[in-house]
Amino acid sequence: MSALLDVRIEAVDIPLGALARKDGGCRFAYTPDYLARADAMPISLSLPLREEPYGDIATRAFFDNLLQENDQLQQTMDRERIARDDIVGLLTFVGADCAGAISCLPPGSGPVKIPGNLATDYDELPREELVDIMRRLADKLPLPDAVKDPSPVAGVQRKIALTEISDGSYGLPKAGLRVPTTHILKVPERGREREALQEAAATRLARAAERDVATPTLFEIGDETGLLSLRFDRRIARGAVTRVHQEDFCQALGLPASMKYERRGTDAARFSAAAVSDLLGRTNAPAKERRTFMLSAFFNLAIGNTDNHAKNHALLYDAGSAPRLAPLYDLQPVRLTGRYTDELAFRIGGTDRFDSMTADDIAGFMGRFGLRSAAARRRFIEGEVGPMLEALDAAASELPQHGLKDFDDLIGREVARLADLLGLDLTIRERDYFTERGGGWPTLS
Repeated sequence: MSALLDVRIEAVDIPLGALARKDGGCRFAYTPDYLARADAMPISLSLPLREEPYGDIATRAFFDNLLQENDQLQQTMDRERIARDDIVGLLTFVGADCAGAISCLPPGSGPVKIPGNLATDYDELPREELVDIMRRLADKLPLPDAVKDPSPVAGVQRKIALTEISDGSYGLPKAGLRVPTTHILKVPERGREREALQEAAATRLARAAERDVATPTLFEIGDETGLLSLRFDRRIARGAVTRVHQEDFCQALGLPASMKYERRGTDAARFSAAAVSDLLGRTNAPAKERRTFMLSAFFNLAIGNTDNHAKNHALLYDAGSAPRLAPLYDLQPVRLTGRYTDELAFRIGGTDRFDSMTADDIAGFMGRFGLRSAAARRRFIEGEVGPMLEALDAAASELPQHGLKDFDDLIGREVARLADLLGLDLTIRERDYFTERGGGWPTLS
């Protein structure tokens, strides 16, 4: 097992750094050759370019988040007898397949992540094999021995990465090739297929509200249902697929995945509004990105998504060394499921729950993002938040015809509460909805 790994990124022809096991932990340092390049950029906002090596805490936070929590990682831990906290040891075996454009390889290995040619580098999956993969994902069964799960992301729903070879035809990279995939297929656990309908609907609503959003479409084949999303960290042009470097907010903030909620943070390190505002101050357009993040926070409140944690936000490095916010993804009205706490992923002002939120909490939240005067907040609320909420309310009228009346009712309740907190005079469609706290069927108008 190697104690030293080259760290590479697909777009660069030399190693950009070295990851080493050191004093029971791990250490990362950029290489002098990479630092000397005019186009050198940091792999993370938490790991700025410098000659001095980074110690265990900063190194572990970034590289631990590269490990995909799937069957492949667990099998490696069992087979090689490697502890979960041995980041360098695990990446020795799975670092060629870790998330995104980054790879971690034994020294001298050369690049393994290369652009893909849609005409030559992928094997098409026959329809019956794709149905079998979806069935296994839904039933939480191991994938077929011939299928190595290349999924780079983890979550409640099981996922696999696929490539659209041609219109309606999907496949996997040929054996031995680590070329990019183009889509993520998420398959809900058996009995929870409704959550796929909800997520697809939430994405349509985000588009209607003019949010930049990764767009999943409902994917039905045989008796199986999933969500198929085009990856935002890919470029597809003239039959070639290339990876675009991205990092989630845990990586950018230097947080381990276990601290993706503010409530799990510490005074020194946490996913909070203040931390996000500081982070977005280092993007390509700080003022714009801060307003975009605030709007996304209000949108998530309006659709009942309290699970917008740090790994559900990302930065995309597709226009130089300063990143931009990635599109929204993993939108889900979790308050409908009964499987999530109502506690917010990060505090809004002084509260951790929407039901106890006050106008002062919202004012404090917006102040964290630079809107410190009442006049500035009012312009933002009336000019951007209000129109977004009205567009969302109007678009939600389609939900009942898709069997999602409860989602429409939830949005009606949440939008009405937001409008009240924000001092907005909105015309909201009349609905009825059941609320356990109120014990009846109130009517919104």
